[in-house]
Amino acid sequence: MKSIKNISIVVLLITFTSCVKEVPNASNYEPQVFISGFLLGGSHYVNVKIQRTVPVNVTTSEYISNAQITVFTKHSTGATTVLTDDFNYSNGNYRSADMVVGDVGSTYWVEIELEDGTIYKSDEEVLKEEITIQDVEITKDYNRVIFSDPEDDTNFYLINYLFYKNGRLALEINNLTNDVLFNGNENAIFDSTEFFIDNPDEVHVAIANLNYNTYQFYFNQFEQLESQITNSGSEDDPGQLFWPPPANLTGNIIKISDDTRALGFFGIQSSKQFVKVF
Repeated sequence: MKSIKNISIVVLLITFTSCVKEVPNASNYEPQVFISGFLLGGSHYVNVKIQRTVPVNVTTSEYISNAQITVFTKHSTGATTVLTDDFNYSNGNYRSADMVVGDVGSTYWVEIELEDGTIYKSDEEVLKEEITIQDVEITKDYNRVIFSDPEDDTNFYLINYLFYKNGRLALEINNLTNDVLFNGNENAIFDSTEFFIDNPDEVHVAIANLNYNTYQFYFNQFEQLESQITNSGSEDDPGQLFWPPPANLTGNIIKISDDTRALGFFGIQSSKQFVKVF
């Protein structure tokens, strides 16, 4: 089943030539804070990256240190507690000191206070259930994933393919879809036809069950990347989506002082990998 939005990102095997960059008027440029992070189902570390945007002619990143990060959870009983506020910092990346456990059905969000007192808060989002992949079919015509779609809920998915050949990662593809056409189907089918690897040794497939805001962020992110590659004719590493951070990707982060959308997102999602060896 084709998705309503089906954009693929090729991480390897593509070489782009020539490079054209537009240099902005420095006097009109205003840096903004960009936040990206995840909380996953099961037992994992929480990772958050905090940067400032830079002009497109600047190739280095401006990291933000000394931020205070707190992850909150609201249980089904309605009680709100601090999940963790203990993070280690390195080069713009904040990682929780210990693994935390994300429980399906519970609500999570992050609050970030910068050194200057500015506070950012992500939307409160529910951790959705993992998606069970039943099988993966790889042919010369399509990549197919068969899985069980939950009933009584509108689901949004990020489907990630990792193709391995001769023991090495040969290709990565990401697709977005919703379940409008197969809601509740225990044998839902998603087909991708964009890119292929002849006779891969194995393929790893994961379906991330997203909240709508995270899905929309990915949607905009993929469109921006596709536009950058198409218009510039050059992208040294298409996998580095935040290097430097995009300048127009608003997500689920609110700047508390003026109640406006900030750049970036904090995703709450479940994902389970399926491995098929050929």
